[in-house]
Amino acid sequence: MAAYSSAPDPGRVLSIQSHVVSGYVGNRAATFPLQTLGYDVDVINTVQFSNHTGYGHVNGHKTTPEQLTAIFEGLTTNGLVSHSRILTGYVPGAEALQVVSDQIRQMKEVDPDLIYVLDPVMGDMGTGLYVSKEVVPIYKSMLSIATVITPNQFEVELLSGININSLPTLHTALHQLHTTSSLPHVAFSSIPLPISLVDSLSLPSPPASYTRLLPDPLPQWYDAAGVGAPEDEVLVCFASTWADGKMDTWAFALPTIRGYFSGVGDLFSAMVLAHFQNPDSVSELPPLPHAVSKALLAVQQILLRTHLYSLGQTGASGMATPRPLHRPSDQTTSGSVIPSDTELDAINPLNPKDPKRKAKRMRLRELRVVQERALIQDGGEGWPGRQLDWDDLLRHGM
Repeated sequence: MAAYSSAPDPGRVLSIQSHVVSGYVGNRAATFPLQTLGYDVDVINTVQFSNHTGYGHVNGHKTTPEQLTAIFEGLTTNGLVSHSRILTGYVPGAEALQVVSDQIRQMKEVDPDLIYVLDPVMGDMGTGLYVSKEVVPIYKSMLSIATVITPNQFEVELLSGININSLPTLHTALHQLHTTSSLPHVAFSSIPLPISLVDSLSLPSPPASYTRLLPDPLPQWYDAAGVGAPEDEVLVCFASTWADGKMDTWAFALPTIRGYFSGVGDLFSAMVLAHFQNPDSVSELPPLPHAVSKALLAVQQILLRTHLYSLGQTGASGMATPRPLHRPSDQTTSGSVIPSDTELDAINPLNPKDPKRKAKRMRLRELRVVQERALIQDGGEGWPGRQLDWDDLLRHGM
């Protein structure tokens, strides 16, 4: 195979993850937002599926290790590997992941400044591992070549070997990831924490650019710090950097929207990649908190707009013709939730075994990355966060 030798192009991204024909997960959730922000995106699809697995019925094929190797061979032979940024997501199987790992190592050897955002897609809390267990040691070995990783709670625990049930155990897990593999940055996408704990951390409330999109009065499906009961949970994102023998961690309190979404992590990882060390950015924050702040604002706004749109389209039959969302404060949907399959069947009975039954509802929940592209372009002031004082937190046993 030809060696990597092309000069890096600061505006070119290589995204290696899943592809669906219909819907917005994997490369479909990442490519358009990155292009919207001005990046040229070269895409390697690790699977080609009709839709994501949340639909129930899915068909398609996986890209074999041999096919992945052939794709890289074609790129290198033609001198087309000039990427300054790489994003990887779902890779099905250990052999395929090893091919990806080997290729990125070669690229890093040629360009040590290559920015690599690794989303170690392996599973989730409650779901468990949904890839082969053989991928786990490979992902652990890839931490040493990553610039940033964007794991969820399940993946942080799997990679660190630490069960996270408190802030001290969170500190231990992050410290383990940083120090064991010389990993500079961890963007811990989210972990549910009691509102009482979030309030004690004095984390900022959602920004006005987000809250202006909320219905008034606040709907039943929305929880946030300062809104819900102390025992209610909201999500918190952590951006942790290891430098000069010290861990610097920022925390961002996120609202909870009681709805089903897919591709959120894929969009978040893409936005972190887009905003990390952006030379055109002017920010008082360090590189990772800046990138996470920008990413969270775009993702949270799109989530909210998607949910409001879904509610607005769920008419008497549950299958209203799509139309623009004119007023986010529309009172007809402010206290609603998307009806369950049972409720929809009571209104309009359908064959429960018909895949189209679930697919029509799932399609309403697809992230509106195209329709809400202005939110991606705008960037805004970012999602507010706060730097944690670990010495004080650990001293008080929080």
